[in-house]
Amino acid sequence: MRNPAIRAELVKLARILETDVESLEHLSYLEADRLRTLREGITEALFEKFRTTFSGFAKLSAMLPLGISSRISERVLGPTLSGRIAGEMPPQKAIDLSERLSDTFLADTCLHIDPVRARPIIAGFPVDRAVAITKLLLERREMITMGRFVDVLPRDTLFAAADAITREADLLAISFFVENSDQLDLVIDYLDVERREAIIQAAARDDLWPEVIATLLRIGDVPRMAMAELAMAQDAAILDSLIRAAAAEDLWPALLAMAHDMPNSAIGTLAEQPAFGEANVVRSVIDSIVANDLWSRFRGQLSAMGPDRVARLIEVAAAERAPFLWELDKRLTADDPDLAAIQAAVRELDTETRKQASKACDNGHLASTLAGVS
Repeated sequence: MRNPAIRAELVKLARILETDVESLEHLSYLEADRLRTLREGITEALFEKFRTTFSGFAKLSAMLPLGISSRISERVLGPTLSGRIAGEMPPQKAIDLSERLSDTFLADTCLHIDPVRARPIIAGFPVDRAVAITKLLLERREMITMGRFVDVLPRDTLFAAADAITREADLLAISFFVENSDQLDLVIDYLDVERREAIIQAAARDDLWPEVIATLLRIGDVPRMAMAELAMAQDAAILDSLIRAAAAEDLWPALLAMAHDMPNSAIGTLAEQPAFGEANVVRSVIDSIVANDLWSRFRGQLSAMGPDRVARLIEVAAAERAPFLWELDKRLTADDPDLAAIQAAVRELDTETRKQASKACDNGHLASTLAGVS
């Protein structure tokens, strides 16, 4: 299973430690929040170790003429130290100094600035200059850096940067590293319907569904449902790609979480796609339900799935995942709203499949339903 939030944290941690993501895979068992805490602790420790030095350089820069400070920054200190020092400088002094520095140098420096510490500087930074640097970072594919800056960008700069990023796949790649969900809400609300649709199409075209789902889980309920329903309204090819990505990357926990708030018609649209009936897809759903304990969320969707798809689920489970049927049988009650959907599905099963499914049951309501159909 590829958990997008965990993956994003490992990538950001690898950047701080100047190593590759693969060397940190042994930490993937940790939740994303714990990885974030670890990353923030390491960042703070590294900064505090040299804070006296950074503060000293910042005071020196504040006393020197801007022309001399800019030359020292570019020719002596370089982007790494300049980035660390910037957060210790008076905001207006840092902004004035930046006017003497090249866009290229500032883009280099962005890789080493802590945007949270530099928030007052970023708040007063000229929008047009921020857009120019955004384009440079985009050319370099510095998605992590851009995502970190999105967390603190003022509204006008945020929207201008979104306009400057013309490829929706790039927007998705950046959003993968954004932590401030309020900022994501602002961007989603700012984008028109055409760009939102283009994001969904980019997810299908460039295999970015995990990034889309990770973003949807971090935004507010209203924009999440708007984007989810827009996705369900797309053509069959896009829905097919979503289903196959969900099976390959185990996106079912996230999809089931969102399905709880979506109308049955939207879930039915996804379930009726041909790929949803393929054995490997059905197996992936079953395995995810068991591994992630998704029973309550899953059972709430049986009616929306329709009798054909529920019948297919029972058929695959009877042949290859018998323990799933045993657990389902145990959980069903006489007044369970899912029971009607199961009864309708059982009528579509052939005699041999019903017998095979019945053998896997625990003498509960599913077993009774299977035995009661002639």
